Amino acid sequence: MLINEIPDDCLLAIFDYINNLDDLLNCYKVCVKWSYLIAKRTKKTKYLISEDPGYSSDAVYYRGARPIDSSCLSRLFTNLIIAELSPRLHRKVEDAIEFVSKQKSLKGLINFYDEPIEKYCDKLEMLSVNTINPNNLRNGSSIKQLVVRNYSLEALKRDAHYLPNLERLKIQIFDVPDDHYDGPVLEKIKILELLDYYEEQPETSFHGFQFMDSCPNLQSAHIIMNTDSWFFDATLKHKCLQDLVIRCYEFVNRNTYGNALIRLLIKYPNLKHLALRGIYGIKDEHIKQLVDILPNLVLLDVIGFKEVTQRAADYVKDHCERNGRSTKFYFNGNCNEIKSDWPQLSSKHEIISRGFDFMQHCFRKDFLILSHFLIPIDY
Repeated sequence: MLINEIPDDCLLAIFDYINNLDDLLNCYKVCVKWSYLIAKRTKKTKYLISEDPGYSSDAVYYRGARPIDSSCLSRLFTNLIIAELSPRLHRKVEDAIEFVSKQKSLKGLINFYDEPIEKYCDKLEMLSVNTINPNNLRNGSSIKQLVVRNYSLEALKRDAHYLPNLERLKIQIFDVPDDHYDGPVLEKIKILELLDYYEEQPETSFHGFQFMDSCPNLQSAHIIMNTDSWFFDATLKHKCLQDLVIRCYEFVNRNTYGNALIRLLIKYPNLKHLALRGIYGIKDEHIKQLVDILPNLVLLDVIGFKEVTQRAADYVKDHCERNGRSTKFYFNGNCNEIKSDWPQLSSKHEIISRGFDFMQHCFRKDFLILSHFLIPIDY
């Protein structure tokens, strides 16, 4: 049987297994019949991104340094929900603007151009950009997830009232000494991911924990910093926070960080899942204090701390048996068990993750490989 004698339904089923954009475009150019079938296949595509998401007929990916012949993309992709735009996909920003302007179903945009392509979209609920100017948003109140790769708390104070319905915020702050946040309360934020990094030791404190007090319904936070001091109000309790990851880089006072951590975590009495990384001075005695002050703790991950030993693990086990608790504790001595105990917690890099679930998609990942968007299941 010649390949063109294969029934259309069978060819379509085969094309559904092709999710590399280069391959699809090559098939599109074979003949009129294949062009028609490839166009039918791509109309089912919801996600156009730069990395292979694994087999999925509703996702197409592009990669490599060589720009793609994008002249037919607007005809092929007409029902996108998420689009990642970069010079690898469109050589000219004008072509990217034309492409995105025709996507009537688009709800999420990942923009790697300096040009604010988001201003050509009127139904965005998710946005990932290098920098942001709310004046370029057609409808800031529709944005529920925002990723800004170069930002500051000072800028957020300026912009927050344009974004009243944010549910997830991921921002990176580089070499911008921030003051305390005194902007609008962000009542709807449930997930915060914040990186604050300085090439040299700053003279100011890290204010991310103080900012979290302005997110009263925050449930999950992923914090990474390398400042040498933290500012927070220990008298304010944040009772909604359940999931917390804290990682520190460099510039730390080895004698006081453990004690500062205990004072900080008293703020979050209902924590269920806690992961700590790179906080110098954490010892067995601090693990005992953590278990005492966090009565709802289910998962405590302190893998990587050399001064946390089997003594701490024994204390956690005995404490749980005496108090009828069930806290899973992970340290260097049993670090391999966390993967088998919690197989649902992903540690792989993904451009997008399906499901608005911090524990599944964020808890075990390094900040730099966190997803741009957590896609609601019904998308």
